[in-house]
Amino acid sequence: MNNLTGKVLGNRYILLEKIGDGGMALVYKARCQLLNRYVAVKILRPEYIQDEEFVKKFKRESLAVASLSHPNIVSIYDVGQEDDIYYIVMEYVKGCTLKEYIKEKGKIGYVETLNIVRQIALALEHAHKNGVIHRDIKPHNILMTEDGNVKVTDFGIARATSSTTVTNVGKVMGSVHYFSPEQARGGYTDHRTDIYSLGIVMYEMLTGKLPFDADSPITIALKHIQEPYIEPRNIDPTIPKAVNDIVVKAMEKDINKRYQSARDMIEDIDKAKKNPEENLYLKENKDSEDSSTKVIPVEEINDALGKRQSNGKRQPNKNNKKKKITAIVSSLIIVAALIALMSYWYKNYFVVKDTNVPKIIGYNETEASKILENNKLHMNILQRKNSDKPVGEVLEVEPAEGSVVKENSTVNVTLSAGKEKVLVPDVRTLNRADAEASLKRYNLTIGNVGSRNSNDVEKDLIIDQNPAKDVEVPVGSKVDIIISNGPEVKLVDVPTLTDKTLEEAEKLIKDSNLTLGPIKFESNPNCEDGTVIEQDVAPKIKVPQGTTINIKVNKLDKKKDDTTNTNSDNKDQSKDQNKDQSKDQNKDKSKDKSNDKDRDKNNNG
Repeated sequence: MNNLTGKVLGNRYILLEKIGDGGMALVYKARCQLLNRYVAVKILRPEYIQDEEFVKKFKRESLAVASLSHPNIVSIYDVGQEDDIYYIVMEYVKGCTLKEYIKEKGKIGYVETLNIVRQIALALEHAHKNGVIHRDIKPHNILMTEDGNVKVTDFGIARATSSTTVTNVGKVMGSVHYFSPEQARGGYTDHRTDIYSLGIVMYEMLTGKLPFDADSPITIALKHIQEPYIEPRNIDPTIPKAVNDIVVKAMEKDINKRYQSARDMIEDIDKAKKNPEENLYLKENKDSEDSSTKVIPVEEINDALGKRQSNGKRQPNKNNKKKKITAIVSSLIIVAALIALMSYWYKNYFVVKDTNVPKIIGYNETEASKILENNKLHMNILQRKNSDKPVGEVLEVEPAEGSVVKENSTVNVTLSAGKEKVLVPDVRTLNRADAEASLKRYNLTIGNVGSRNSNDVEKDLIIDQNPAKDVEVPVGSKVDIIISNGPEVKLVDVPTLTDKTLEEAEKLIKDSNLTLGPIKFESNPNCEDGTVIEQDVAPKIKVPQGTTINIKVNKLDKKKDDTTNTNSDNKDQSKDQNKDQSKDQNKDKSKDKSNDKDRDKNNNG
């Protein structure tokens, strides 16, 4: 099958990357475009698609498993088909498989093993109660989340392939290491098959080894049916007796000697956690022996009743009669004392006292555990679910607060996982109104709003956001945004343009990175022709680069100038003529005076 990365299934699930490649299916990490969340999409291999009966069973079983809801079971969201692609959409779990975890650690300590196996058993208990049997429990089908929780997967595929698992050697024979004897024989299987497989998983976790191995799958299957195995404690003596006993009982070849339910196995796990060295099998056998009927030898009966004579008649013996009475009285006294002593022991050591489930709702996980411990109770985290309460706060208690329970009982609690989380959408390059609408679809709102210049993003569009896109945040969170002010604006001083020639003004405007607007001309006789007489923006005012500056240039009327000049010339000529006439008149007067003087001299002489 070709790589399907980038393909969209059901107009909803976009395949992002391949994250798994199993015998029956390929697994892709995908994104649900409708709910904006990551999911895992499991796509059946082509060889299974050809079998119509298998496909029908696969769909039917997958839908049945989709109804299961348990914190230790991977949730199935959708089942679909597109052309020749059959797929299941399920919860995306961040983490690794238990198989990968075992390989990384080599083997796992018994305390952690008990915690992991208990969670798997809880998942099986829920499935079995709802009529679903897995039939392919193995470390590969158990996911470990980043916070240490366990989730069982592949219920639907396992059940649908139960009839083909043994025969399809090339693809799925890895499962044979975890087969039950009845599966290996091809016989009747029920929920106890899952318990056997879980026993093998527990064996592998404790020892780092498989109980049965061989070159041939057939040989491995036969070993499940007829060969004994080395008990975990014989491989690693540090494994406690009670822990070893759980594995041995879960792996009983006789289905009727195995744990008869996942609950039975869980109860033994809880016992082993309290007392790891308890001999679970010895206690069980001893109890059965104590409760069985004891056969009294004939010789003891004869001694008690007295020996018969050879003729069958009892031989009279007075001393024996007295001894009998004394013995009977003594026996009665001893029996009475024993009964009293046993009654005392029973009340003080065997009868478990009652206690009440204390109030722990509203407390955090640590506080609740301490309160229960003080009341001689144990806490089991049943699930974590989304709520408005702080992460780790106790939301629900089972049995309810105030209920009467036995000391050392387990109280199941549901803790808050905090608010439901969504992936933040990308609101960059949107305007504020569109961003608000986009965030609202995911129950998010706009938080702080800032702004800055940008040469790449248009004015009033969003440049950046925090948190970034695809970050998981609780529902109701705020997303901070930065809005573009457009390109960065530089301010310049408006130059002084008045009294400058048009050429000078144009150069000053250009050098200041300003723009010259349309030029207007006016006539002002008091200013030189061709000079700037007015500018619309005052000098030394700071304005953004590129601002338009409008100016008025002086342009004098030529006709008026010519008339003025002609009148002036005429006046000058008139003045000159008058001056000349005056001079001539003065000369004439001087001559006349001179002539008069000469006449007077002549007359006198």
